[in-house]
Amino acid sequence: MSETTGCTADWHLEHSAPARFLRYLDPCRPFARQINMLAGRFRDVQALCSAGTHPPELTRLRNALAFHLVKMSRWWRFDFCPRGVTGVRNPLFLTYVKAHAERVVEDEALFDLFTMQRHMHAGDGGHILVLGRDGATTPALSILYGVDGQRNFRFATGSPGVEPLWNGQAYPDFASAWLAAQAVHALIRDDSTGLHEYETANREHLWARAWHQQHFHRSGQLPLIRLYAQAHTQLQNCQSAFGKAEMKTIVDRLAFEITRAAYHRHMTVADMIEESDMLAINLRSANMIKQRARAYVATCMDPVTRPELDILLDRVVS
Repeated sequence: MSETTGCTADWHLEHSAPARFLRYLDPCRPFARQINMLAGRFRDVQALCSAGTHPPELTRLRNALAFHLVKMSRWWRFDFCPRGVTGVRNPLFLTYVKAHAERVVEDEALFDLFTMQRHMHAGDGGHILVLGRDGATTPALSILYGVDGQRNFRFATGSPGVEPLWNGQAYPDFASAWLAAQAVHALIRDDSTGLHEYETANREHLWARAWHQQHFHRSGQLPLIRLYAQAHTQLQNCQSAFGKAEMKTIVDRLAFEITRAAYHRHMTVADMIEESDMLAINLRSANMIKQRARAYVATCMDPVTRPELDILLDRVVS
């Protein structure tokens, strides 16, 4: 499979601006879809920039995509090595990020917070950079989100004309803070069903967070089939809508990784299962893995890569 999409510089300038597909304040939008598109678009634009003469707008787009890869790694708390994910040496990649931050004040403030903290009270959990407001709240009550001097995510509730009250709890990623804020909002509304839903979702997000952290890991201690079985068990134990959706995406991703590995090794999915000694997974499960892999391609991969990935899946026998 090719490493670039073949899209032109003009196409990327029109379609690949991060704001077109990233929704930072909406964790219900699948993490995998956003990060897969972001990494793929960066690699494509970087290849165009390296190929020869290109407009300065393309360089700025490449730098913006580089910055948002770093921002997303903090937002969702996943391991990110520029060279491993993009093929660009870490020091060079950092020059792209810094070049973008120098041009955009809001992004420079966030980059500084996660690095030197020249503009913050360094290490101060009470000094908070506001990230944005939850647009789904009622006019009488709003929720603000921020990052504190200890680089943790925070939320605050407030009413019009009243100073927002920052919750004392700190969270390692934005989704955890968002779920906790929704639970508090449900409590204020006296919505016991909503409160239970979001508290349950926050507990289940702990499982997903461990998987998100390893999204770009190429190998692990366990075979893919065993990882798939582990994630599938966690999915079956999920009770909240958010938790089910998040874990389903993770299970689908592992199914895609299994199918892609089978393709490259000229094996069937059933061969992969037999090799792993997971005898409890039968031929019906092999067919389900193929279906989940197709679902992942359809919902979480960059649309411009889907035709090629569909061909890959067509060539793998369950």
